[in-house]
Amino acid sequence: MPGRDGGVIDYTRFEDEFSADIEDEESHDESVGEKSHLNEQLSHLNSHRAHRNHRAGRNNRNNHSQVSNIQNPETWKTLVAMAYFFLVTWITAFVMIIVHDRVPDMQTYPPLPDIFLDNVPLIPWAFQMCEVCGVALFLIWCIILIFHKHRFILLRRMFSLFGSVFLLRCITMMITSLSVPGRHLNCKARAYGDWTERLTQAYTIWAGGGMSIQGVRTCGDYMFSGHTVTLTLLNFFITEYTPPKYYYIHTVSWVLNLFGVFFILAAHEHYSIDVFIAFYISTRLFLYYHTLANNRALYQEDRERTRIWFPLFSFFESGICGIVPNHFEQPFKLDFLRKLVYKMMNKKKSD
Repeated sequence: MPGRDGGVIDYTRFEDEFSADIEDEESHDESVGEKSHLNEQLSHLNSHRAHRNHRAGRNNRNNHSQVSNIQNPETWKTLVAMAYFFLVTWITAFVMIIVHDRVPDMQTYPPLPDIFLDNVPLIPWAFQMCEVCGVALFLIWCIILIFHKHRFILLRRMFSLFGSVFLLRCITMMITSLSVPGRHLNCKARAYGDWTERLTQAYTIWAGGGMSIQGVRTCGDYMFSGHTVTLTLLNFFITEYTPPKYYYIHTVSWVLNLFGVFFILAAHEHYSIDVFIAFYISTRLFLYYHTLANNRALYQEDRERTRIWFPLFSFFESGICGIVPNHFEQPFKLDFLRKLVYKMMNKKKSD
């Protein structure tokens, strides 16, 4: 088409330039939209980061308060728990004297049928080996207590749980007297002349820890097995208060526990039901106690009922918040050892 000056207008060139302008505007609009979208995402990310930092700071403050509470050993409560434990063990020793007086006659009441005892031959030395396993577990636990930073909390829980389980054992021993599980056991009812003689015998049992390797011999205290309780609780305390990386200690602890239980049955000193009930009660009480202690929300929601059914827990754990960390330290400071050695050397020089 001719123009005013007689030339020809190139519409194709105008269309190309117009299309290019439109594309530039669209790309500009898209870049502006992308920038605004990125700004919105960046703003959202910053707000989320600020919220996360605030929450982390709050958690750090809570953790700091929990650690400060845990670091308070409350030694006086540990002394109360120890007194409770020794009182219960003394009551247990006295109850063992009473049930020995009531042991059924072996001729009138023969041993009850038992799947394990009827199929496993008697091993005479097995009961002593069971107590050797218990002594080994006790030595491992003592080493852990010496080096654990929160040893007083561990002692308090140990005294509380051991005392509660053995107090329950006193009740089960008094309720029902089972017949002697093996004819190889020389068990006869003994009639003590007076209370003084009974107290003397009870002291002998208490001082010897109820162990045959200490010369203690009792009958009638079958339901449930005190040796199984000791082995199981020591095993659970060792595995609970050592880090997972000490797996070799956990393995040794479980082996000693299981072999100790086997030796009890192989010695025909207890019925299988005695050992089973002892293992079940010990593990359940240990797990219930530590579940409440490690999850304060469970305790807070049911505080009143917990105080009624677990008064010792409410008292001993009132100052503990959260899980007790497995931190270890030197039991004695180097300065203390230097001063002790220096005093000993000066004393030798003066002599």
